[in-house]
Amino acid sequence: MEGLSIAMKTACEKGIFTGIKISHDDISVSHLFYADDALFLGEWNKENIKNLARILKCFHATSGLKVNFHKRKINWVAWEKVVAPKSVGGLGLGSLKAFNLSLIVKLWWQLRVEGDMLWEKL
Repeated sequence: MEGLSIAMKTACEKGIFTGIKISHDDISVSHLFYADDALFLGEWNKENIKNLARILKCFHATSGLKVNFHKRKINWVAWEKVVAPKSVGGLGLGSLKAFNLSLIVKLWWQLRVEGDMLWEKL
């Protein structure tokens, strides 16, 4: 799977595949891997889909691993629906920027209140 990750990163750098932007700082995500599962995130357009299929075919040719498009269910979901609250039909993921900020504030609070954390002593 590392080879596929490198291929996706290269494709994004060369403009062959366009991931989804998660902030105003031009940070984007194109893929997530867990064990033998892969989740590809990208702009919804015909060229992006064709290029993703080409990348997966090249990955198959070089690694022998193949995505079975007939066996696996492929869902295309608009990013706005992913981050929308469940109450309005979204997946309830919420804003990644707000989530990141909340984690940073939580860490700051722990440093200020709990001064005896092990990694702080290092």
